[in-house]
Formats: sequence, structure tokens, C-alpha cells
Amino acid sequence: MSSEIVGRGRLFAYGIAETPIAMAAIPVSLFLPAFYTGELGLGLASVGLILMLARFWDVITDPLIGYLSDRTRTRFGRRRPWIIVSVPLVILAVYKLFIPTEPVSELYLLGWIMLLWLGWTLFNIPYFAWGAELSPNYEQRTRITGWRTILGLVGTLLAVGVPALSQGLFDFGGRSGEAMYLVGIGAMVLIPICVGTLVVSVPERQTFAPAQLHAWDGLKIMWGNGPFKRLILAFACSTMGTSLAAPLFVMFISHVVGDPTAAPKVVVAHFIANIIGVPFWVWLAKKTDKHVSWLASLFIMATVFPTFMLLEEGDLVLAAVLLFLIGIGAGNFSVVPSSMKADVIDLDRIQSGEDRAGLFFAAWSTATKLVSALGVGIAFPTLAWLGFDPKIENGPDEIFALQAFYSFVPIVFYLFAAALVWRYPITREHHEEIRQQID
Repeated sequence: MSSEIVGRGRLFAYGIAETPIAMAAIPVSLFLPAFYTGELGLGLASVGLILMLARFWDVITDPLIGYLSDRTRTRFGRRRPWIIVSVPLVILAVYKLFIPTEPVSELYLLGWIMLLWLGWTLFNIPYFAWGAELSPNYEQRTRITGWRTILGLVGTLLAVGVPALSQGLFDFGGRSGEAMYLVGIGAMVLIPICVGTLVVSVPERQTFAPAQLHAWDGLKIMWGNGPFKRLILAFACSTMGTSLAAPLFVMFISHVVGDPTAAPKVVVAHFIANIIGVPFWVWLAKKTDKHVSWLASLFIMATVFPTFMLLEEGDLVLAAVLLFLIGIGAGNFSVVPSSMKADVIDLDRIQSGEDRAGLFFAAWSTATKLVSALGVGIAFPTLAWLGFDPKIENGPDEIFALQAFYSFVPIVFYLFAAALVWRYPITREHHEEIRQQID
């Protein structure tokens, strides 16, 4: 069982469901803040606060869905029913957020973003747990997350490439609202097709130790899992670094580089680099240990980000080059760490006697979403306090504040993550010992 190879057809059918979800997710972090603050007129600080508060909704929904998913028993499986339910909710929320047909307000944004987070929770927690259960093998798990990441990045490229192509051909798609319109239409079409492929084509594991522990007892065992605590904290730190930078990207290109229509074109280099980097990170994890691969990508991020201070008005080519280098490192963030999560769940299998992948992925999801919310909640009010306003012509001091924040603050968290990943205890040899105990 431990050496079972997952075929490419199954890997594709599993990973393709990530394509439209990633396609819809990118505009929420890249384009939605600029769209709702710049074109729709909501305040910068209020949008940051709304995006932060909506994430706290996940503190309730993530653990609940993880807990229930682990305990679901139907003839369709444990994970599949939850994913099916998520589809109409995500489509409705994407329509309302990406293509608003009525005057928007802070309450409008809050309500529909909360529905979107709920739909994503119903999809993501069972989906990632399903992936962790496709194989118990140390290397196969990295292949699974690698395929899922690459197919997700296809969706990401669609999210930035379609607006960029449309801008070049039809002069429509360069602004945030235009990009969200195009991506929203595409995501609503692809979600039922791609998720349907997963639901129909990928079997769930039928043999598992059912989750029966009382919730509090299960949480105590989880908290006693040392590698889990180290991994979740490292993942939260790396997520914080990304969450501080991503919402500011469109503003950075618009105000530092000086082209409000260039963001979709420039960021394409970043996501192409993501795809190029994934096979390398999978290879490195196979040749060494998973945490070594992750460390290397974190050091790339911490090294390249400060060079964004070199950019001046008109430096679109240099911006694309730097984003390409960042993209090589960032391409690993959804590959190796996710594979390491599955290994930690194996350790919990010994300690708890249960298969609780859903609960573990819920814990990671909750932690990282809260960190993401804090990133937005910190970045936007801080820039507003420093005098930066995306709706006006900012002076040199305000532009410098945006550029310095974007260039230096994220690297602190990447270095914290690297310190935690250093000497990570579940190596290839240790995992083999864990699997032998389980078998």
C-alpha cells in the first residue's frame, strides 16, 4: 500500500477541480480590494476591516465542516457530498461579488464575501482531506500536491491572462472591475465542469478508522502533536508574508510603477514562474527531505522582496522580472507544505487511533485564514494611517510608504517561517517508521 503509485489520470481528475477555484480566488486577493476601494468608492480602511472580519466567520465554519466531514458516512463517501453542496454557493457569491448589478455598500461586501468563504470552506476542507487520503506514500503525496498546485495555477493564469489578453485586444480588462467581470464569467462556467470531473472520476478511500473521539479529547491530542504545532505556525508565518503583499499588488503597480492597467499583464510572469517552479520543488523534496525544499523557497522570497525598492515609475519590465523570481519561490507554498500536512496526520493516526484528515485541514485552514485576514487588516489601515489613498494622486512620501511596506514587511514573516522549518522532525526516515507502526 505504501508504495502504491497514483496514476496520472486520477491525479488530473483530482487536481482539475482546483482550476476554477483558484481562478476565482486570485481576483479576491489581487483585484477586489482595488475594485471596491477605487472604482466602487468604499473606504480603504473599511474594506480592509471587512475582509478581516469576514475571515473570522471561518473560525466557526472551518472546524465544524472538518469535524462533520470526518464523521460523514454515505454511499457517496465522506468528502464528496460536501463538495457537491459547495458548488451553487460559490457560483452565487462569485456572481454577486465579481459582477455587482446594484449599488454596493460595506454591508453588501460583508454579506457576499461571507457566503463566498462558506462555499470555499465546504469545498476546500473535504477536498484537501481527500487529497491527503489518496496515498500514504511520502513521495506520492508530493506528486499529488504538485499536480493540484499546477492545475490550480492554470486557473490562476486564466485569472490574470484573460484580462491581460482582453486588454491587449479589446482595451477591456486592465482595470480591476473589468478583470473581475471577465474572471467571474469564466469561473462560473468552469466550476461545475471541473468539480464534476472530480466527483465522478475519483474514488474515495473506503477503509479508514472512523472518528469517534469527543471533540475536546481530540483537540487535546492534536495540540500534543509537536510537529503539527511547528508546521501550522510556520505555515501561518509564510501565509502572513503573502497576505501582507498580495492585497497591495495592484496599488503598487498603479502608484509606484505608474500604470493602473498593467497589473494583469505584469503578474502573468509571477504565475508562469509558479508553474515552472513546481516540478523543481517536487524533485528537490524527492532528493532531500520536504522541509529542505520548503526552506529553499522561503529564502528566495526573503531575498528578492527587498529589491522591489529599486522600482521606479515605468519599470514594468523589471517588475515582471522580480515577480518571476518571487513566483519561483511562491510556487512551492502549496506543494511541499501541503504534503507535509498529510505526514503529520499520519502521526495523529497513531496517537488518536482515528483518521481525522478533515479536522486537521480545518485547523490549518482556520489558522491561515485568520492570518490572511490579519494581513489585510494590518496592511490597509497602516497605509491609510501613513496617508496613502488609492483614490487620489499621492505624494512622494505616501508612495514611499507603500513601496517600503510592500518590500520589507513580508520578509520578516518568511524568515520566521524558515526558522521554524529548520530541523523539522518528520524526515523521510521518520515517516517510514510512522507508516510501519500504522501498517
